[in-house]
Amino acid sequence: MEMSTKFTQEQGIEKVLAKKETLKAFLLSGLIAPITCLITCGVLWGIELDPTSATLPLNLFLLLLGFVLIFVGMVPIFVVTLIVGVYMVKYVKTFSYRLTNNHVEVKHGVFTKEKNMIPYSRIQNINVVNGIFDRLFGVFTLKIETAGTSGTEQKTAEGHIPGVKNPQEFEAQLKQLLDKYSVLPSGLEEKIFKPQELAFDNFVSYILSKMRDKDDILKTKITAIREKMNMGVQELAEKVGVKPETIELLEAGRYTPSLSLAYKIARELNASIEEIFIL
Repeated sequence: MEMSTKFTQEQGIEKVLAKKETLKAFLLSGLIAPITCLITCGVLWGIELDPTSATLPLNLFLLLLGFVLIFVGMVPIFVVTLIVGVYMVKYVKTFSYRLTNNHVEVKHGVFTKEKNMIPYSRIQNINVVNGIFDRLFGVFTLKIETAGTSGTEQKTAEGHIPGVKNPQEFEAQLKQLLDKYSVLPSGLEEKIFKPQELAFDNFVSYILSKMRDKDDILKTKITAIREKMNMGVQELAEKVGVKPETIELLEAGRYTPSLSLAYKIARELNASIEEIFIL
C-alpha cells in the first residue's frame, strides 16, 4: 500500500484553534466574574449597613464600589483571556503530527516538549469530534484511542490532535494503515490453524490463561536472545512497530503480547515462539 506523501511530512494544526480556546476562556471567566462581583458587593453593602462600622459618604462608597467592580470583574477577565490567548498561539506553533510506516507521531508542548509515537498495532479506535466551538471555527478534534491506556488523561496526552481542518483524508489514510497492521503477518495463519503446530496451540492457551491471571509473570528469553544478536531495545521496538517501553515490559514479564506481536518478535529474533516464551 502506497502511503500519501502529504502525511509523511509534519502537519500543523489550524491557527483558529487559538481563537477558539481564547473565546472559551473569555466566556468562562465572564461567567465567573459576575458571581465574584455580586459576592464582593454584598460584603461591602453589609459593611456599609453595619452600625458599628464607620459610615462612608455615599459618593465615596459608590466610587469604592465602582473600583471594586472593575478590579474584581473586568481585570480577571482581561488577564485570563490574555494568558490563554498567548499560550494557545505558542501551543499551535509547536504542535505537529505525521504518519510513518509504523506509527502516528505527535509533537507538542509549550514549556515541556513531548514527542509521542503511537504504534498502529496499539490503536483501537479513531474518534472525530466536532463540538459547538469546533463548528463555530470550522475545525475538528481527532482522538486516537489506544490499547493499554488507563484513564482519559493518558489517552488525551498520547492521541489527541485538536484543530484539524479536514480530518477525512487523514482518517482515511490512518484507517488504511490500521487495516494493514490488523492483518496477521504472512505465515501466521498456517501456524494457528495447522493441527501439527501443537507448540503454538499451547502458546495460545498459555496467553489466555495469562489474561485471566494478571499477577503471574510471563517468562521470556527476549533479553538473552536480543543481546546475543547485539540488538538494542529501541531497534527491536522499531522493527516490530511498538514503543521501547512495550519491549521492556515484555522482557520483565509484565505485559502479555498479542499473537501478532509475539510472531513479529520471534521473526525478528530468528527464533520460534516456543523458544522465546517459556510455557
